Amino acid sequence: MTDHVVQLRPITKDNETECINLKPQKEQKDLVAPNADSLIHATKEPTSKPFGIYTDDTMVGFLLFDNEIYKDGYYWILRFMVDARFQKKGYGSLAIREVIKILSARPDCKQIRVNHVPHNTAANRLYKSLGFQETGEMEDGEIVLSYCVKRDIGDDH
Repeated sequence: MTDHVVQLRPITKDNETECINLKPQKEQKDLVAPNADSLIHATKEPTSKPFGIYTDDTMVGFLLFDNEIYKDGYYWILRFMVDARFQKKGYGSLAIREVIKILSARPDCKQIRVNHVPHNTAANRLYKSLGFQETGEMEDGEIVLSYCVKRDIGDDH
């Protein structure tokens, strides 16, 4: 693991171009939607909010996740990518951990879901390493994984 720290910062007009310019590796282009498309999706989906993944003041990736519970009763990580220049440094894992922390703090969050194309084995490994499990469901031809939020009795969050 890395000793890096990541922050999630909202995508605004000021950092939108920086976000759009982030790209996966060439061989990953069919695995993730372009960030420009994801930002358009975010404007049409009122429950979701787009965030840049930052280390210091450098945007290294992008996340789009539900900011309120979706109508199916789950919180979803809708889009996630790390720029080709910053992959294999632990930023993706740190960013997903941050989303889990943010969403788990919500009293109505019992489960966080994510999906990916079946041949994205790297994403599958990453999500499983963070506690997600395959549900056996498919959504739009993609594998659905779920993270169950554990609630302890007397848990403050």
